[in-house]
Amino acid sequence: MQKQAADQKNIFGWRGKILRVDLSQAKIWDEELSRAYMDGYIGGAGINARLLYDLMRTNPQADALSPENPLIFGCGPLVGTTFPCASRFTVTGKSPLTGIFGDTNAGGWFPVRLKQAGYDHIVIQGKAGRPAALLIEPGLQPQLVDAADIWGLDIFDTDKKLHEKYGDCETARIGPAGENLVRFASILSGTKRTSSNGRTGMGCVMGSKNLKAIIIKVKKGVGMVPVADEQAVEKIAKHYRDVWLKGPGTSLKRQYGTLTNFSQIAEHTRIKNEQEPLTAEQIDAYDLDLFVNNFKTGQTACYRCPVACSQKWEIKEGPYQGEKGDKVEYGHLLNLGPNLGIFDFATMLHLADLSNRLGMDCIQFGYNMAIAMECFQRGILSSEATGGIELNWGNSQTVETLMRKTAFREGFGNLLAENAPTMASRIGPDAEQYGSHTKGMSFPFSCTYALPMSLASSVATRGGDHLKGHPFAAIIGHQEMLEKMFGKDVPPEASDHTSPIAKGRVVWWQENYKMIMDCLGICFLPIINSNVWSDPLIMIKEMAEMYQTITGRDASGLFTAAERAYQIERCFNTLQGITRKDDTRKGTLRGEKNPIDLPGMLDEYYEYRGCSSDGLPTRKRLQEIGMADVAEEMARNKKLSSEERPAIAELLQDSTDVRG
Repeated sequence: MQKQAADQKNIFGWRGKILRVDLSQAKIWDEELSRAYMDGYIGGAGINARLLYDLMRTNPQADALSPENPLIFGCGPLVGTTFPCASRFTVTGKSPLTGIFGDTNAGGWFPVRLKQAGYDHIVIQGKAGRPAALLIEPGLQPQLVDAADIWGLDIFDTDKKLHEKYGDCETARIGPAGENLVRFASILSGTKRTSSNGRTGMGCVMGSKNLKAIIIKVKKGVGMVPVADEQAVEKIAKHYRDVWLKGPGTSLKRQYGTLTNFSQIAEHTRIKNEQEPLTAEQIDAYDLDLFVNNFKTGQTACYRCPVACSQKWEIKEGPYQGEKGDKVEYGHLLNLGPNLGIFDFATMLHLADLSNRLGMDCIQFGYNMAIAMECFQRGILSSEATGGIELNWGNSQTVETLMRKTAFREGFGNLLAENAPTMASRIGPDAEQYGSHTKGMSFPFSCTYALPMSLASSVATRGGDHLKGHPFAAIIGHQEMLEKMFGKDVPPEASDHTSPIAKGRVVWWQENYKMIMDCLGICFLPIINSNVWSDPLIMIKEMAEMYQTITGRDASGLFTAAERAYQIERCFNTLQGITRKDDTRKGTLRGEKNPIDLPGMLDEYYEYRGCSSDGLPTRKRLQEIGMADVAEEMARNKKLSSEERPAIAELLQDSTDVRG
């Protein structure tokens, strides 16, 4: 085997270091990334989750905005190598939006530069006495620098100012929403391609620490991530570059980005806080060819990505003429467009760019705005309460005004800056039924259409969610993939998205499947599009090959490592008091009956996840996957169940850990 020169520990893929930062004491030091973390939790999201648990296990009730809440950045072992589409990173902490486990995943160039600088993770604790930024330069000791001159600047002006000051660099930064502790504030990164760590309010955590930005100076040709076998890596990398460059699904993403999601599910989408379905005319207003012909100017890509799904655009006429950007996603389109009664591309693009500039999650803002608009429509909320602003559907000026007020917590925007249940409760008891959420985070989904997504969104560890366990195999009826998961005897109803049968097992498996991607640092988009639209079918076996080729390590424990990572997230939530009562959607169902308790749904999910019927972790499952220490901690806190659950090997009917 031809081996590239690695560090002194002969580690391939990882860099073997955590950068530790104590903002309160203004201290920075390096810490070894232990083999136990690498073997047990792979990297990225998995190690982040274990770090969060370990750092807060003695004080789990600490407020998310307190100095005790760590902010953790993490990259997986594929990041920074020549493997395509491996440029994802996760930011983790206790969520100020939900008060439970929080993480958010993004791509771009920032994580690659972090790996090239020699770090797999950054752990930030404490609070700076005044606005600060963390400066990382390869070969030099990282340092804290004054950020008073950029405090108050928006996302893009901050990046511009930092480039003027430090030259060629990659930055992760917050905008006014993060500075003013909007509970769903984002962290945005990148210059060549804008990326957003949007959900769960990690930008709010960053703001609570008086940390404006992380700056990584670029040093050409320095810090390439070592791999176990260069020739083997290049061979497998070329294979997937070709697959993802030429595949029909990824070609659609190159042409339209994630906006394709709107055209695919528009007929099943409900708007105006889910009161009514989209009409054919409203769907046509967002015809994607209108975007391509009238607004698109190109696309940008993450590091070594052949897909290039991020859409560049410019508004060429009208009141927003001259505005341009490179970050518009399905979340922007739906939540700042139809859900608020807005049906034109130019206005939606303007609002999308503004939400990016201010540094806030477009999904949660759009949902909070829709809740407020419905309460205004129903007479529950008066213009007196909103500061004289009438919250009428489709009024883009109102949306823009309140988006700015939210970012600065001014007037009624101070209420919109909270989570949905808090906002609704403060409006009044009549509003609470319209403040739909799961565990404090909102994501609009039908309880009766696409039952796998309904279940996945309900049980997700970070609240109402569309990414933690995206069960696309059961949504589209991908029978071949379902059989590879569970064998030929998988019930035929598993491929019927309207049936509750066998949905618990599918959600469990796909949570672990997605966790592997988030631990490795590889993008979900090309993998799902290969699986849905073309060959090859990329299962855990294929991801294990990627892992083993790059790290040189045995990949047989990959599924168990993902199970371990997801269990530590659930255990963290258990310490916050989360139980079965929280694994369901709250708020109006528009007359629908929630099918979550039907056979094949929540109870089956708990059986496969190894939880008790109340949603608590079980001793058997935690011990089975090597988490006896966590089991004992759960027992001391009276949060552990002795209920019997099947072993993973029994559920998969396969002794090999790399199923499929």
